[in-house]
Amino acid sequence: MPLQWFQCPDGKVIEVEDCLKCVTNCRMGETCLTLPTRMKIAEEREWNGVASTTQLLNGTMQEFLKLTQPYMANPDKRLFMIEGTKHHENLEAYAKALGFPAEIALNIDRDIFDLLEPDGDGWSLTDYKLWGSYRVVKALGLVETGRMPDPSGAVYKTSGKWGKAGSPKMVATYKAMAQEVDLFNEELQLNRYRIMLEEKGIKVTRMQLQVTVRDGGLAVANSRGIMRNGYKIPINKLSNGEVIDYFEAKKEDLRVALEQGSWSEPCSLYECWDGARCKNYCEVARNCPKGILVQGGD
Repeated sequence: MPLQWFQCPDGKVIEVEDCLKCVTNCRMGETCLTLPTRMKIAEEREWNGVASTTQLLNGTMQEFLKLTQPYMANPDKRLFMIEGTKHHENLEAYAKALGFPAEIALNIDRDIFDLLEPDGDGWSLTDYKLWGSYRVVKALGLVETGRMPDPSGAVYKTSGKWGKAGSPKMVATYKAMAQEVDLFNEELQLNRYRIMLEEKGIKVTRMQLQVTVRDGGLAVANSRGIMRNGYKIPINKLSNGEVIDYFEAKKEDLRVALEQGSWSEPCSLYECWDGARCKNYCEVARNCPKGILVQGGD
């Protein structure tokens, strides 16, 4: 089903079709975003009957509702989608100028890999991400391990619970812990692309993410131990059977849900980000029993 409504900045709801007719004649006196911006964030991927890797990594309930129920989106929360698209398009242009395969669909469902680069006797597969620092922390497995004097030599200007005036300013120290790394979806995604490429005779010798930190350089990122604006993160090779079994099971769940016209199993805690996705980021939460509960019945 299509995206049917936008939620305006004042909390009111408008049909997307009506919103896109507004240039300057908005009921709020001024449109919240330019018309080209609103048109871009209103774009939807046409359903062709074959689930993409991204769809299958989401909860079956979320994807079932998005395909069968009209839903509402907040334009403000969709703005980063445009930034992500620009990010990929800019890097694609340089890759193609170098003659590297980039942004190529692997099959009918338009699973698209971002970049292949020569790597020994094979190819290195890279996926670009534009993430906030919180997500980067999870991907790197960073854990605060203590505090140390600020390497810049800064001192406290006033006394307080943090220390005495003139004493070295203390900053947190971080360490990457393998057991804290969260790359579950990314490992499945890139390994599925690897398998698809290998089925076409392309040998993938290495997989990685290249992450651009959306809030890199800001105090909030530094406070989490993210000191760079970009990171390359290696992705482990999973067994083909493990990857194929996972996606076949998710494909079957979505097929059954669409065929019978209903689905009762809510997204797992991982798929709904321990409820955070239901509360603030899922556009079909109002059509989902779990989403309604998490949002307090609103």
